[in-house]
Amino acid sequence: MAEHANREPGRIPVPLRLCRACRQFVRIENADCDFCGADLEALEIAHAEAVTAMRVAGDALRAALEGRLRG
Repeated sequence: MAEHANREPGRIPVPLRLCRACRQFVRIENADCDFCGADLEALEIAHAEAVTAMRVAGDALRAALEGRLRG
């Protein structure tokens, strides 16, 4: 198995996180995205809220479909 050319044995990779605006990975300690300048924390909060809303909608749909199948 070939090693990646830039990989050093025993080297720990830099922790990264995803910019929810431009979908690029940036260093975890960054407050703003290096690529698009977006506020990473604000984007994470908005993303978490959107995921919660999608889960609630999914649960409501599931309940409605279950009720329809039963009755």
